Amino acid sequence: VTLLDTNGLVQFQSPSITTIFGYDTAELIGTLVFDRVHAEDRERALSILLKILEGEEVAPFIVRFQHKNGSWRFIEVIAYFLEDEISGVMLNSRDVTEFEETSQARRLIDASFEAAFNANSTINSITVVESGEFINVNNKWVSALGWSRDEAIGKTAYDLNIWGSSENRINAMTKLQQDGRLSGYRVELTAKSGEIRTVLLDAAHLFLPVGTRLYISALDITEMERTEEKLRQSQRLDAIGHLTGGIAHDFNNLLSVILGHVEIAEGNHLESSQVVEALAAIKRASVSGANLIQQLLSFSRKQRLHPTSLQLGEHLEAMKPLLQTTIAKDIKLEIEAADDDWYCHLDPLQLDSAILNMTINARDAMPAGGRLKFIVQCTVLTGHEATQHELEAGDYLKLSLQDTGSGMSEATKKHAFDPFYTTKQDSGGSGLGLSMVFGFINQSGGKIFIEPTRGGSIISILLPRASAPSQGKPVLGYQDSIVPQNQKALLVEDNSDVRLLVSILLKSLGFHVTEVASASESDALEQQKFDLLVCDVMLPGPRKGPDIARKFLEQQPELAVLYMSGFQQGILTTEDLKPPYVSFIQKPFSRDEFAGQINKLLQLP
Repeated sequence: VTLLDTNGLVQFQSPSITTIFGYDTAELIGTLVFDRVHAEDRERALSILLKILEGEEVAPFIVRFQHKNGSWRFIEVIAYFLEDEISGVMLNSRDVTEFEETSQARRLIDASFEAAFNANSTINSITVVESGEFINVNNKWVSALGWSRDEAIGKTAYDLNIWGSSENRINAMTKLQQDGRLSGYRVELTAKSGEIRTVLLDAAHLFLPVGTRLYISALDITEMERTEEKLRQSQRLDAIGHLTGGIAHDFNNLLSVILGHVEIAEGNHLESSQVVEALAAIKRASVSGANLIQQLLSFSRKQRLHPTSLQLGEHLEAMKPLLQTTIAKDIKLEIEAADDDWYCHLDPLQLDSAILNMTINARDAMPAGGRLKFIVQCTVLTGHEATQHELEAGDYLKLSLQDTGSGMSEATKKHAFDPFYTTKQDSGGSGLGLSMVFGFINQSGGKIFIEPTRGGSIISILLPRASAPSQGKPVLGYQDSIVPQNQKALLVEDNSDVRLLVSILLKSLGFHVTEVASASESDALEQQKFDLLVCDVMLPGPRKGPDIARKFLEQQPELAVLYMSGFQQGILTTEDLKPPYVSFIQKPFSRDEFAGQINKLLQLP
């Protein structure tokens, strides 16, 4: 108990001051009480004193008072004015330091939690377990679901139709009751606008003195899933671009040569049955190759399988020129096939795609060169071996691809067949290659797996043995459609074999042919008159086929132009094809198709 005069000087101090603050009563009598009040609280304490002297009643207040040892203590003060025998202000004070520090700590914790709660990037809410009413939602909850905080507090998720359906809510709550908490539970929530938000839900009970609360935190993955879907679509297209970009041009040139020379030979009516059968086989391979390119270029559509009985060894030998074109020159390509006359039942085009995918992966693993070996073996799986591969016991063809590259880590082996898993992010790898092979092989009744090896990699495929196909005599169909002309043609083609083929075709149609291999070689002929320009779109150097055609058309607007290409990569525009005497033919093409295009160009009125 302290008695102050109207100036704030201590007139009386009860002895308990010694126990609480360490002072003797004599030390305080006659001193100004405000001298021991904390500087930050002094002005407030003085204003309270003035109110009391003016006769106002004041509520209990808390200030910091200095202990004799120099520390500061929180005291709660009840003050009132004495007007009777003793005039002054009576103070009744008690030490509330422990309570005040605890309260401040609690307020700090509450403020910190509220700040973290609202700053969190996840959708957070706290509800009363018994009623399900929201007692708090954070800023992300408001922005993601659309209701304001005032609209949410006191309402339930059921009131706001956030769960969308009772089944949705029941499933989540049942899971929560069974496990005691939710972690990464995927669910769809309905926003105020009706938009569906996909979230991963975490939920746990908070056992507080005021009761049990349910804390929910939801990670909004809506945009991420949309982005991933767009990425998957893009990667499907990128995968085919990476796969075809490097091989399409050379491969189609090769097919042009094969198909063109076959038809020329057929036109000479050769009688040897062996030659005819050989030519028929070459033609079938050429058509299959052309179909493969078309399939690769339209990869984004799912393809139905068209299996047929084939010999793996023969099929690989037929693909060898293409595979050699696909890999680097410093990689040695070997094919080792069993002599047994065993067949498997596969879609040949999908098989070609699978082999190309694996070949490209092996090539990329050997940047400094090496050896790539295909091995075809005939094997019989016993019950135990078949069970290991999840196959039926019986006869199987085993195709293994061995390379001497850098090999695979354990993590790569584990995820090698996962969609979009790639170790070639920096070079634009899509991660689709082996997953497509995996799907095709499994759809065909076989298994693909990675075998252990000390160096390089070995990928093996097991395929069930199939019955041999019925043998039929190949039938060659050919209908001459030559349109005789006696005109001059300029042929621009960098590949010498294709240039020879197209020159023969043009001459067989009655043209006098001038041949060049590049844009620079054609410059010297710009002032000459030609009736037809046959030009490859893709040419070495900065100037391509359309550049040559534009220069010639400036001098000869009525010049007929036939572009040809196996993979023109968007260089040829709609503007280039606008003139009436301009057309395009896709490699590989037949002699009839070629003659038909020229006939159409030169017969225009």
